[in-house]
Amino acid sequence: MIWAMIEMTIKCPECDAPVHVDGPYRKVFCRTCQSDIEFPEEVWGDLLEDIRDEIVEFEPGEGTSSTIFGHFNMTMTYGKLTPYCSKCKRDFNIEEDYNGTDKITCPDCGTVKPAFAAPEWFRKAIKGAVLIAGAWPEMKEVEENKAVSDPVAFSCPQCGGSLMIDGKERLVRCEYCETRVYLPDDLWLRLHPAKKKTRWFVGFGNIPSSSTDLTV
Repeated sequence: MIWAMIEMTIKCPECDAPVHVDGPYRKVFCRTCQSDIEFPEEVWGDLLEDIRDEIVEFEPGEGTSSTIFGHFNMTMTYGKLTPYCSKCKRDFNIEEDYNGTDKITCPDCGTVKPAFAAPEWFRKAIKGAVLIAGAWPEMKEVEENKAVSDPVAFSCPQCGGSLMIDGKERLVRCEYCETRVYLPDDLWLRLHPAKKKTRWFVGFGNIPSSSTDLTV
């Protein structure tokens, strides 16, 4: 199996904020403007088929970065790299460490990383894709992205009334004076902390010299 390591960030089409694409997702979420962003399957195919063909020629550990303008404005870093434990840096042995469910466990330090079979739509879009490592399945990622912190108290700047803010809306109405209050950046970021970029991996089946003849 040949592994491609991927780090990907796009610009939100609504607010231009950076949005990390931390797995094979057909929809990503901008925490800055709270927008859902559709990521079409055909865009995935165009991107990763080129990467799949390119990494065949890479040496192990070799990679590159690029800026792409098209459906999205994005930056990508990718390379030929085996999934590894983020804590002790040991390379995973997929045959031994992957239990066929939804995780890989490091036998040295016990760190657990997500792993799952490439979704059917992803396999159709990128021929030869078999496994995903280091990324959460699509629905779990959506749930975690939209989760907010516990409510916090905030004083209305107009009347001083105490408001409990849950982070679901940035423009809230004071229940005491009816003033519409736009939550300041520091409070909003506390409720929606910036997300760190995730390095994830796609495992491809046997790739012969001619990628048009790729088989799993």
